[in-house]
Amino acid sequence: MKPKFPLFSEVVLLQDIPTYNLKRGSVATVVEHYNINELGQDGYSLEGFDIPNVTVEVAESQIISVEQWQKEMEILEKLHRLSVVKLVHLESYIEKLLSEESSDQLKVS
Repeated sequence: MKPKFPLFSEVVLLQDIPTYNLKRGSVATVVEHYNINELGQDGYSLEGFDIPNVTVEVAESQIISVEQWQKEMEILEKLHRLSVVKLVHLESYIEKLLSEESSDQLKVS
């Protein structure tokens, strides 16, 4: 099966990794891919943080593509400009979309 993140692609951390003092939003390069682990996720080795000679291993759920991260940050920026009333409407709409997404995935399976 093709890995979600190809070798040498740039990815962004979705959570802090305190062991290396890495913060959510840090960018790195995928240097190795591992097949599904005991958690049911593929694993990746990352390099290119501001830490020389260190390779960090992460699960697929801990990273996201740079493009996806940038898109999410753009959306977040727009959310900060909405009123509370509009945010309530948006939350309701998002719940509807997520429900539809779940239904679509069940149909595909």
